[in-house]
Amino acid sequence: MKRLPVQEEDRRSIADWFVRWGELVGNVDFKRVREIFVEDAVAFGSKVEMATSRDALEQEQWRPIWPTMADYRYDLSTLEVIVSPDRLMAMGAAIFRSTGFHKDGSRFERPGRVTATLMRTTVGAPWLA
Repeated sequence: MKRLPVQEEDRRSIADWFVRWGELVGNVDFKRVREIFVEDAVAFGSKVEMATSRDALEQEQWRPIWPTMADYRYDLSTLEVIVSPDRLMAMGAAIFRSTGFHKDGSRFERPGRVTATLMRTTVGAPWLA
């Protein structure tokens, strides 16, 4: 079996979601990023082994990590997208680039990867992670 074709509208809206997420991370905007994640989000990260709520994700992953980096952005040329047949659930995977800081203030390249499961209530509605 192969992936289903992805409509350009869906690919673009998912890419836009990643751009927005990258901007919110880069701006260390904890308040507005909550708008694009569901309350009962399930996630893991470089700091947290598993979080099962948006609140836990913010407290245990986002707050300890986001302030320690700069230049956060997704490389959308690496974005892979899978969309469900009803177009209400999707998966996006991409590489991100950022700059990290050692304790002495020196900088280092801090690349990484992310996989996000997205859902929405109707086609054309905003995606939520």
